[in-house]
Amino acid sequence: MNVERTSHGPRLMSTPHRPGHLLQAAAVQPANPRATPPQTQSPQVMPGADRPDVPAQPEVQPRVRLFGVDRLRASDAQLARMRRVASGEEDADLVVRGGLVVVVQDGSVVSRDVLIVGRHIAAVTRPGALSGRRSLDAAGRYVLPAYVDPGLRIEDTLLSPGELARLIVPRGTGTLLADPTALITLGGLRGPEFAAGSGTPLRVLIRSGGAPDEDLPDTFLPAAAGGGLAGMLPLDPGSADGLRRALEAAGLAGSRTVTELAFQGHIDHDVRLAVGQGTSPIDAIRRATLLPARAYGLDSILGAIAPARLADLQVVSSLADTAPPDVVVASGRIAAEHGRPLFDNLDPAPGWAAGRIQLPATLHAGSFAGPDLARPARADGSIAVVSIDAGAGPTIPIAAAPPVQVAANGVRAVRTVRVQPTVRDGRAVADATRDLQKIAILGRAGGTEPADLGLVRGCGLSRGALGFTTAQAPGCVVVIGTRDDDMLTAARAIEGMGGGFVVVDQGWVRAACPLPLLGLLSDAPWEAVLGELAAVDTAAADLGCRLPFPLRTLARLGSQLHTGP
Repeated sequence: MNVERTSHGPRLMSTPHRPGHLLQAAAVQPANPRATPPQTQSPQVMPGADRPDVPAQPEVQPRVRLFGVDRLRASDAQLARMRRVASGEEDADLVVRGGLVVVVQDGSVVSRDVLIVGRHIAAVTRPGALSGRRSLDAAGRYVLPAYVDPGLRIEDTLLSPGELARLIVPRGTGTLLADPTALITLGGLRGPEFAAGSGTPLRVLIRSGGAPDEDLPDTFLPAAAGGGLAGMLPLDPGSADGLRRALEAAGLAGSRTVTELAFQGHIDHDVRLAVGQGTSPIDAIRRATLLPARAYGLDSILGAIAPARLADLQVVSSLADTAPPDVVVASGRIAAEHGRPLFDNLDPAPGWAAGRIQLPATLHAGSFAGPDLARPARADGSIAVVSIDAGAGPTIPIAAAPPVQVAANGVRAVRTVRVQPTVRDGRAVADATRDLQKIAILGRAGGTEPADLGLVRGCGLSRGALGFTTAQAPGCVVVIGTRDDDMLTAARAIEGMGGGFVVVDQGWVRAACPLPLLGLLSDAPWEAVLGELAAVDTAAADLGCRLPFPLRTLARLGSQLHTGP
C-alpha cells in the first residue's frame, strides 16, 4: 500500500505515467556488451554520475576475495528492465524525487531524481523527467550513498548479524566487509555463512581471511603473509578503514561494541569526526562509500549513486549531521526512518552455534590453587605477572540519560613484570591489597587439561571474580579473581550460559551478559545486550575494578593476559 507522509519524512505515493524521452539520464550498461540491443538514441550521461574521478585512477586489482559478490550483480533480465525504465518505456518501482544528489565520483552536488528498479538504480535524471509507481520526496535534502564498512569484526559488536542490522542500518550503513577469522576458527565454514545469511537489509560480504589448516573454498583464500588488511592491500589513507585507523591513533575513535554503536553511531560517527578534524563533508563521505568499495573492486556495484549500482541510499537534512538519516533505502526498499528500523530481525539463532563451551568435569575450587603457582621461583623469589596499565585517555561525551563518557582507549599498555608474590602454604596467592589477582585460562572443549594459572595486576579487583570468553585467544574461557571458590562459580556460569561475561561475589552471580552464539555473540535484542553490559560493568566497578568497560576491555586483551610464573 502506498503511504503519504509529511515533508519531514518519506512520501510514498502513486504517480501517473509521464511519457517522454530521457533527459540527462545515466545509461545502464549491460553485463555483456556484445549482447547490447541496437538503440535509437544515445541517452545523455549525468556529469560525474557514471565515470571515474578526474584524473582517472588506475584500476585496482584487489588481492582480497569477497564471498557473495556475484549474487549482487544485476541479471540480464533486470538490466533489460532498467534500460526500459531509463528510456521512459516503463515506470520505475520507486523514485527518490528532487534530492540534492552527492556525486562522490567528482564531489559535485546536483538536483536529480533517482529511479530504482528492484534493488538497483536504473537512472539518475533531471527532476520530473521520468515516472515511477511510488515516490519518496527528498526535496531540499541530500541523497548520499549508504556507507560501506571495510573492516568490522562482527564478534567485536557482541551482536548477531540481524541485531547489528537493526542498530546500524538506521545510521546509514548498508554493507559490511567482515573479517571471518574468529568465526571460522570457532565455527568452521558455518561461522561466516551465519554472518552473511541474515534476512535483514544489512549486506554482509565475507572477506578472505586466514584460517590455518582449513580446506577453504576459492572464496576464502588465506590472507597474505602478515595477516589482516594491512598485509593484503596497501593502506589507503583516504579509505574508511584508513580514516578510522588514523582517528584511533589520535585517540578519537572508539571500538565497535554495542555500547559505542548505540551511543556514538557507526560509520556516520567516523564521518563526523573526520569533518571535525578539517576534512570536507563530501570528501569524508567519499572515504566512507566509494573508496572502500573501489579498494575491494566493488565500485561497479555499490558505493555511488549511479546506474546499475545497488540502490543503497540515505536521505539526510544536512551533511555530516549528528542526527541519523531521515530515510535509509537498502536494496531499493525503505529500511529505516529517523533512526528507527522499519524491519524486524527474524533470523533464527543457529542451534549448532550454541552450547559450545565445555569445561573439564573435574574442575573444582582447588583447580585454581595450582600447580602452576607452586613452581619454584627464581633465586630472587620473583614471578612473572601480567601488568595492565589503564590509561586515562581522552573520553568522548555521549548525549544520553544519564550522560555517558566513552573511553577512546581504555588500556595504555600490557606488559610482563616480575614481582615478589604473596605466598601462602607455599603457593602464590591473590592479594587485593597489592592489586594482585589470580588469572585462569581454560579451554572450551572439555577434556582433562588443568587450568593455566598466573597472576595479573592493574584491574583493581578487590574481591570476587570476573569471567569472560574471548575471541583474541580463540577457544578460551578466562577468569580473574581474588577467591578460588568465586573463580569456580564464574567458570561454571560461563559454561552454563554458553559464553559471555559474568561477575561473581561471595558465591553469587551478581550480573551476567550471556553470549551463547560461538561464545562471542548474543542471541538477544541489542537493547537487552546494552542493558546487560551496563549491569556487568557496574557490578565489576562495585568489586573495585577500575578498567573502563571492564569485561570487554579484558576480553579484547585475550592472550596478552597470560604468562607463566
